[in-house]
Amino acid sequence: MEREPPAPRPFGVSADEAVELCREWMIYLGAVDAVAAQNPARQLCDLYSSRYLAWVDNRRGNLDVDAVEKAATLAASDGRQALIFVRGGVRPVAQEQADALGVAILWYHAVDATLAGRSRPGLALLVSGLGTA
Repeated sequence: MEREPPAPRPFGVSADEAVELCREWMIYLGAVDAVAAQNPARQLCDLYSSRYLAWVDNRRGNLDVDAVEKAATLAASDGRQALIFVRGGVRPVAQEQADALGVAILWYHAVDATLAGRSRPGLALLVSGLGTA
């Protein structure tokens, strides 16, 4: 069964809608068990599946290295891979650290429903997918 990519959101997304959009991207890419975290898990991450912990940064600013290091630490302690979905940019030092730590950074554009890799692991996951097998 072929999955459909998320639909465009012509008016953009709120923070909660961004989490849902990124959950849809995870499912489309193969993490069919992806769910939005609920309290108290929401204090740790925004989304999770059997193989991934994901954070959604719906701000317009640039992702900083602290977020990458936090995601890498939490995901590693849980035995999963870290994903960070960003709406804005990524500071070069954050992208370098993401590459070094294996954190997949994925840039999303809600209005036209596009997704792009912003780190080497992110680029690789767009090719390989997020299959749970």
